[in-house]
Amino acid sequence: MTAHADSRLVGGRRRLQIIEPAAVERIHEASLEVLGRTGVVFHSQRALDVLEEHGATVDRATTVARIPGATVAHALRTLPRTFTLGGRTPEFDLPLDGRHAYLSSDGCAPLVRRPDGSVRRSAKQDVYEAARVVDALPGLSATSAIVSAQDCPIETRVLHEFDACVRASRKHAVVVSMKDAAEARPLLRMAELVAGGGEELKARPLFSVILCSVSPLHQERFGMDLAFALAAAGIPIFLYPMPILGATAPVTPAGAAVVNNTELLAALTAIQLACPGAPLIHAGGPAALDMRSGGYFANVPEALLLRAAQAQMAAFYGMPAGLGWGGTKAMMPDAQAAYENASGMLLEMLAGADLLFGAGLLDSVQQLCLEELVIADEVFGMVMRLLKGIRVDQETLAVDVIKRMGFGGDYLFDGHARAHVRELWRARLGEAGTFEHWQAAGAPSLESRAAAKVREILASPPPEFPADLGRELDEIIEAVQAGLF
Repeated sequence: MTAHADSRLVGGRRRLQIIEPAAVERIHEASLEVLGRTGVVFHSQRALDVLEEHGATVDRATTVARIPGATVAHALRTLPRTFTLGGRTPEFDLPLDGRHAYLSSDGCAPLVRRPDGSVRRSAKQDVYEAARVVDALPGLSATSAIVSAQDCPIETRVLHEFDACVRASRKHAVVVSMKDAAEARPLLRMAELVAGGGEELKARPLFSVILCSVSPLHQERFGMDLAFALAAAGIPIFLYPMPILGATAPVTPAGAAVVNNTELLAALTAIQLACPGAPLIHAGGPAALDMRSGGYFANVPEALLLRAAQAQMAAFYGMPAGLGWGGTKAMMPDAQAAYENASGMLLEMLAGADLLFGAGLLDSVQQLCLEELVIADEVFGMVMRLLKGIRVDQETLAVDVIKRMGFGGDYLFDGHARAHVRELWRARLGEAGTFEHWQAAGAPSLESRAAAKVREILASPPPEFPADLGRELDEIIEAVQAGLF
């Protein structure tokens, strides 16, 4: 176990049940009914071939595969129950074993919010700086291309984004913008160089990939072919449906849960049949449509409930749960961002999420805000303390201490207090002093304190990265751009 993972240990959680166990089974059975009778569109010929070989009914004209429950059950039996997301350096390895809780940034937003509130298009330097901030914050365990490197050629953009992440951070990298299998080969080669070889990468995969389905009930061709290439290399895949209540799924949360789960089971089945034992994560970011404005809302109560229920579905299948989070509609790090993000984080973690995506984003995942990363780090520290609960044993009950102190004892200076005081949660960002102290400091706002932390991190030396390795990564990107890879 690594020191970082030890700090994220919450033990055997008593998970919050959003829906009853019988309802979990009903969603599963409803998903199997849709899979078997309606089916799912697979534009990948390889996926259709694999499914047909294992008992699915395939209509080649419509590319619809109707998958029987027995085929799904067979695929589920080949899933690994636990595995590890490797860090660029081993001290940041992340075991997914149901006993740890992690927070990650997310992407690929097109805009960056400056400290003065203005907004501009994103660039590779923004990816790098966001990863620098993630690397420095103890509450965040994985980084990502939180924004798109729009100043880089589209043919190599995902490679530039990965390059920025691994140079800036020692933590696991989540790749969010891969489009097809053609990008996998150079990216895998870059990762092998960083990991020290292909076998080393498979043993400690230092990146994972988010694979989205297309609601309702579509698996995109390039995405599925990409999944097969990644699974063969041992790269963990977050299966990530994104149904929208009332738009691409039924308006009822239960109906949207069926669409979400059906798409996930369809992708899972095809991948596991092609690559048994592939490390897959039950992920997703269901959201809602605002019926008055037509806006996309990721943090309304129904969407949060859906994701929390998805954590229960993941436990039902024996899979890690990696859930979308942090999609506040707020345009600045204000009270709305705070209450939307904090309630979502607490609910999804209590329901059993192993990893949450979304730190650092505003405007329904359209804008990167570095200050939001710092605020998310603070909130996650509080949530982690809540998840750990209260330890009750002879030492913590402190009956001997209470009897010794009697009616007038001062516990502050007792040895028992000294032994346990560091177990108490302490704010690193939020106000913890007196009103007079706050006034004397210039009455700083939470956003200003977060901005100061960002400046402090970016002014410090970046993590070490071997210069020769950097040149090799540059050469791969240049070769791809020249059509030589």
